[in-house]
Amino acid sequence: MKNLFVSILVVAALAPFAVHSQQSSGTLAGLLSKQGLAGAKLERRSGNHLFVPVSINNRRGALMIDTGSPNTVIDVNSVNTFGLTVEKTGSNVGGLFGRSWERFGTSKVKSLAMGNCTVTNVPVAIADFSGMNPEHRAAATGSHLADSKALAHINGVLGAREMVKFGMIIDCTRQMLYVNPNGRNPGVSQSLASFLAGHGFTRIPIRLNANDHFDVEGALNGHPTRFILDTGSANTLIDTQVAVKSGTGVTALAGYGAGGAGGLTEGINRTGVKELAIGNFKLANAEVVVAHVSKDVLLSNSAAE
Repeated sequence: MKNLFVSILVVAALAPFAVHSQQSSGTLAGLLSKQGLAGAKLERRSGNHLFVPVSINNRRGALMIDTGSPNTVIDVNSVNTFGLTVEKTGSNVGGLFGRSWERFGTSKVKSLAMGNCTVTNVPVAIADFSGMNPEHRAAATGSHLADSKALAHINGVLGAREMVKFGMIIDCTRQMLYVNPNGRNPGVSQSLASFLAGHGFTRIPIRLNANDHFDVEGALNGHPTRFILDTGSANTLIDTQVAVKSGTGVTALAGYGAGGAGGLTEGINRTGVKELAIGNFKLANAEVVVAHVSKDVLLSNSAAE
């Protein structure tokens, strides 16, 4: 049977990168501290997004935790705020729905501080987040993030490349980001896997594919598939054609749309999936949203001029 390809946009646990922790005694935090990892507090804002307050070149801001982005990206409207010098490139990136392509630049962040950890000389891409920032008069700070009624300003996203390089771990329950300033360490991953196994967690292998996306084997109503792990979206999203092939019905959500950094929105539908499997972990009656997703985006294609 031909595999289906879908995108899963919120994941409760990404091992070894995102995990739930036990609330009692802070044992996960203690384990990671002994392994030399530093912690940064996360904020859940703008629906179901996780933000990390940061200091970029000694200027405060906020980055969305986005495992679905291969690179760390800074909003073009925050370039001057952070004192960045932008180099133009000949590459374009596409929005989620494939109707707009945007040329992006590159830069380098001299210092990026998260919690009590600072990393230096971080390469970043530059793209326009205006569609996600109705007001971009100032950089986001801790006080902005504390206002749950306001849409948190987004200065950019923290992407997969830095997560891999610095062996980052996302604790979804306690809303913490752990960073290894010395880089990823297989010993830390093994210790973490042993710890989680002892606390009843199911281990699901993930891979960093050739397009620098995390993905995992799964199934949708019994149809084999691969899921992209993307914490940059608030919901689990399935491409319309994939939903039809898997026998999934939809109920329209009038007036609701999904959007991305490109500023375009797409009408979405809601549906219940009888069985959603991630590895050998199965979820019954899972609720997802359905929309047309560009094939180029699903396959991580880009265009160069």
